[in-house]
Formats: sequence, C-alpha cells, structure tokens
Amino acid sequence: MWSVDLTTILKTYIISLGLQFLIWPLIKKYFSKLPDQGWALGRVLITLMAALLIWQLSYLGIAENNNGKLFAILALFGLLSLWQIITHGVKAFTVAKTTAKIIAIEEYLFLVGFGVMALIRAHAPSLDSLEKFMDFGFLKQYLLSPTLPAPDMWQAGQTINYYSFGHFWASIWVRIWGVAPAVGYNLMLAFIFGTSMSLVFLVCVILAGNKSSKAATFGGIIGALGVMVAGNSHVIWYLIKNRSLDNYWYAEATRFIHNTIHEFPSYSFVVSDLHGHVLDLPIILTFLVVLFSWVENKKRVYEIAIGVLFGVMMMTNTWDVAVYGLVLLVLGVQMVVADIGELKKLLKTVGVMFVSFLLVALPWWLSFSSISSGVEVVTERSPFWQLLVLWSGGLVINILAVIIEGRGEKKIVIRTLALSAVFLIAIPEFVFARDIYPNHPRANTMFKLTYQAFILMGILLGVTFGSLLDRGRKIVLGLRVVAIFIIFFIFVGTMNFSFIAFTTYYGGFSNYYGLDGEKWMQTKVPENYGAVKYLRKNMNGKNMVEAVGDSYTLFNVVSVFSGVPTIQGWRVHEWLWRGGYSMVASREAEVREIYQGVSIEKTKEILDKYNIGWILVGLDEKITYKINEEKIWQLGEMVWEEGDTYLIKVE
Repeated sequence: MWSVDLTTILKTYIISLGLQFLIWPLIKKYFSKLPDQGWALGRVLITLMAALLIWQLSYLGIAENNNGKLFAILALFGLLSLWQIITHGVKAFTVAKTTAKIIAIEEYLFLVGFGVMALIRAHAPSLDSLEKFMDFGFLKQYLLSPTLPAPDMWQAGQTINYYSFGHFWASIWVRIWGVAPAVGYNLMLAFIFGTSMSLVFLVCVILAGNKSSKAATFGGIIGALGVMVAGNSHVIWYLIKNRSLDNYWYAEATRFIHNTIHEFPSYSFVVSDLHGHVLDLPIILTFLVVLFSWVENKKRVYEIAIGVLFGVMMMTNTWDVAVYGLVLLVLGVQMVVADIGELKKLLKTVGVMFVSFLLVALPWWLSFSSISSGVEVVTERSPFWQLLVLWSGGLVINILAVIIEGRGEKKIVIRTLALSAVFLIAIPEFVFARDIYPNHPRANTMFKLTYQAFILMGILLGVTFGSLLDRGRKIVLGLRVVAIFIIFFIFVGTMNFSFIAFTTYYGGFSNYYGLDGEKWMQTKVPENYGAVKYLRKNMNGKNMVEAVGDSYTLFNVVSVFSGVPTIQGWRVHEWLWRGGYSMVASREAEVREIYQGVSIEKTKEILDKYNIGWILVGLDEKITYKINEEKIWQLGEMVWEEGDTYLIKVE
C-alpha cells in the first residue's frame, strides 16, 4: 500500500511540476520583479485560470464543463508560453543564481508539504466525519455535471447554492491528476498545504526586501511554518498555567470563547474538511503577492489581476472579499494620508479592480441566493482575558513588526497587515452577520475574520524574525536580542499545537490506511457502498430517493458518493443554503409519503416531480420510516440487492 501511495504522490507531483514549466515563461514575463520571478504562483495560476474560463463559459451556456475543454485551455497556455520562448529565446526560462536559490527553497517547501500532508492523510483518509460529505458531494457533482451551476446532491432539481468555486477548482486538479475522486480529495488537501507553504515563504521574502539574504530566506521558512503549522497562543498559556501539555485538548484552541469559533490553518488540516476557507488559502496568498507587486509597480495588469482574484474569492469563500477589501482600505487610507495626490489615482485603480471583479463574479452571483440575513450589533462580547489567551502572541508580533519595520521600505505594507489583523479580531466584538444559528450568533463571523487575522500575523512573524537575524539591518542590539527571544518563544510555543493535534487526531500514526477516502464504506456501510457502486455504473440522468438525514451523520451517503442527487439530504445544511426551512420541510414530507404512504398515485406524482429513477431501501430508511414495501415494489423493478438493502429502478 505504501508503494502504491508513494507512486501516486510522485506521479501527481510530476504532473503539477509539468504544469509549472508549461506556464513558467508567461508567469516570468508578468512577475519578473519578484524574488522568484513568480515561480510559486505557477501551479495556482495555470489551473485557476483554466478553471475560471471553463466556469464562466459554462455558466454563460457557451461551452460544457468537460475534460476536452480543460486540456484545450491548458494547450492554449502552452502555446502562449511557446510564443514567449520563440520571442525571447532562453531568457524566457533562465534565472539568476540568487533567484534559482529562492525557487529551489520554494519547490522544496511545496514538495515536502505536499508529500508529508498526503502521507499524514493516509493515516486517516476516511471522508466520513464533520462536513466531508458536503465537500466531497460538491467535488463529485463538479466532476459529473457538464453544465453549471451543478446539481445539488441533496435537493434534486436544485443547483448548488454556495460559494463553491474552490470545489470546482479541486475537480480540475482531480481530472488533471487522473485519480479517483476520493483519492483526489486527500491529494487536494496536500496540494493546498504545499502550495501555501511556498506562497507564504514568497510573501515573507518579498516583505523582507532582500532576496539574497540568508536571514530573509530563514524568516520565510519560519513564516511558512508559523502560518501553516503553528497554532494560536492558547497552547502557550495552557502550558504556563499547567506546566504540562499532557492533558491538552487541541480543539479547545478553536472554541475557547463561549459559543464562537476561532480556527486557523493547522487545525483545518488536522480535521481536513475541504471547505472554502481552506481552498481559498492559495488564492488569498496569491492576492497578497499581486497586491505587493502593485504597491511596487502600479501596472494596470496587476489592478486587473487583483479584481479577478477578488471575483474568485467571492465565489470560493465570500467572506474573504470583505477581509481583503479591508486590507485594501487600510492600505489606501495610508497612501492618501502620505500624499493626498494619490486619491485620484486610487479611485481609478479601484474602478479597474471593481470592473474586473464584476466581470468574474457576476455570472455566478446572478444564480446565487444570499444565505446571509443581514448584520447585527453584538450583545455579548468576549472577555478581554480570553482574547489575550488566543491572540496575545500575534499582537506582540504585530507590535514588534511595526517597531522594527516602521522605517523600512515596506513600512506601509507592514502597517497594513498589522492594523488589518487587529481590526479583524476586533470587528466580531461589535457586529456580526446573522445566520440560522441563534445560539452561536457570532461564531461564523469570528471564524471567518480571525482565520485571516491569524494568517496576516503569521506572515509578520516570518518577516520580523528574518529582519532581526539580518546583520545588515540597523537595529539596536538590546531590542534585537529581546525581540529575537520573544518571537522564538512564541514560535516554538505555538508549534506545540500541531505536534499534539496531529498525533491525537491521527491516532499516533500507528495505522496506515492509504489515500482512498471511501474505503471506510466497505466496513462501516457495506450495503450502502454496494448501492453506490451499482448507481455509478448505471446512472441514467434520473435522481434518487433515500432517507432524509440530520447533518453530521452518515445519512445520505449514497447520494454523496454515487453522485446521484436525492430529493432531500442533510437538513440543517440545506436550511442554511436555502435561507429557510420551508423547502426542506415540504420535501421531507414528500419523502415520507414515498416510503410509507398508501396512495400509489400520489407517490408517482412525487416521483415524476423530482425525476426519480431510483428508490433506495436500506437500514437508514427502515429505521426512519415504516416502509410500505408492498407499494414500493409496485413502483418498479428491484435491480440490485445486498443483505437488507435493495434498489428499485422506477418504471
């Protein structure tokens, strides 16, 4: 099993490296001023652009979502790169020695991050917990559907109403890699981890301002680990209080403040839900790289790219538009305060960005129904001491960054990141976006905002540490020594989180299962797995009916893994996505009528209404409904049976 997985990991790495080389001449042309001349952006941008083109054309009804279109677009990028080579010769590929060193470190970070995270996932690959059903269901639908928006696997006849472009992007990678979807899910997590490691490194080196400095590259590595591997300050305070981490429960670092959520990247990769905030990591880091490029060189192409990336964020993790809109606002205000003459130029820049954003996001937005219910003022705030437990380390980093970098060339960007992080932590103490969870009103707002605050503070950790180690920087010796000690203490202390969290979640890495995320079905739900395999081979464009299930359970596993939509799936999730419970309730009543109602005519009307071609009767259905099997058998032919589970093909 190890050898098979290692071969798969190596194959997918080589494929991604091939795409990197395919786009390299184009990337190098537009990002030649970066320390790596854009190398770390390659894998993200080539697949992101391919995904975006297919997405837009399919939403507009111009072209189908299929492999032919994907590989045609990749070939087009190859031709554009070839033109660069023909035009510029070997200069289109070659780089200076210092640049090559940066690229080598980035590639090493990607390869190690990708490989290690893939092998970690192989110790607990199962897609059977938390919200993995939702994430895999979206991925599966995007792989199957020739049109967009794709069908909702949990509301037959409806389309996905969620910011799910990231899942579509994941489906693009699964196609390119040529792996099974349940393997691709775990590989995508590893890809995001590895890519984000290299991108954080690049961001830190950019802000350090000296790519040839060993201190800058070391700071970049520390920054990559600080963003992607470290935890928040909670683990440090726990250790100080208890003088031991023996009984430390890692999840408390994300639920410490009552009725709220305050996660960060390393926790995301522990639990491994492939959510929008995870899928958006490489995108927001690419955004920061492009933004810093614009700060240095106000090219129109960067303004357009920023607008496009905002559009992609809108469709991947909508909250990040607000977050990085705030970052732009903080940056813009400082630029205007420094020079009022910048205001007119900035307004033009914002106009270009907005038009680009609108062109990208509008087709999706017109088919999307908002799942938010407005903004409210908070009535219950976090105790100040709890905020300090979580964020004191990051806030200390912010202060040190501003002090040490306050007079450097990058001072405006450093202040922007530091101020934005503070604002993102503070905002949920004053307002929140209302949703369907009255007992946890601030949870999602705090989660989405502080997640990004953590990333910004992690970047500042790497930049500041690198600056302190740079002997060429004029920093008072006493400040240098004290600051190095403080940052090193925070870094080492917060790194304890991942050592504990990953070891706990993955059972001490004592069992190796492989990369297949659906193998668990063979033992946990073998009969349902049989139905899944049958439906995959025999799907005919018709929908199915199975028992309606509660969220976070193993109900609705067949619709998720087969890709055949069911009348009604997880209740709470659809309640959130549809902005109300009425549709969920009416569909649930209709499913009940199918399974236990008396009238065959009424049942047939429901089956016709939802284009039902398959009726599943298994353990979940039998414990949920009093099955009227006599009626069920009259609705079609039993085409598959295993144990106490069978499928009726509706006539």
